Amino acid sequence: MFIKNILSSEKGLENVMGDVIRVLWLYKRLWLSEIYSEIGGMNSSLNEGTPSYKDVVKAVEELGKKGIVKVDKQIRGSLATSKGVEDMLVTLVISEELMKEIANDQKLHKYLRLREELFRSYKG
Repeated sequence: MFIKNILSSEKGLENVMGDVIRVLWLYKRLWLSEIYSEIGGMNSSLNEGTPSYKDVVKAVEELGKKGIVKVDKQIRGSLATSKGVEDMLVTLVISEELMKEIANDQKLHKYLRLREELFRSYKG
């Protein structure tokens, strides 16, 4: 029931948490910086606003506290520096509740349909 409330939220931190869950559903594990970029791409495709990076960080932290994601601070490779960049690797924890609720998530389905249409149009 908790995940359903997050996915149905249309504003605030819970809305951002829902977007984090959606992009992680597509990839299962992403760096925090990638999550922010993917949310931006999804929301701009759907003509919705993009949350701030700070809000995405808060959303990931809250999801981690609730056991919906696993967060590991690690060094990510970067072309900008040979030492790498500190980032958080975020992994979605797949549960029965998550699978049930994400299957009914209209925003994710709308985004997937749009993405599929775009990919089809590029095939020629």
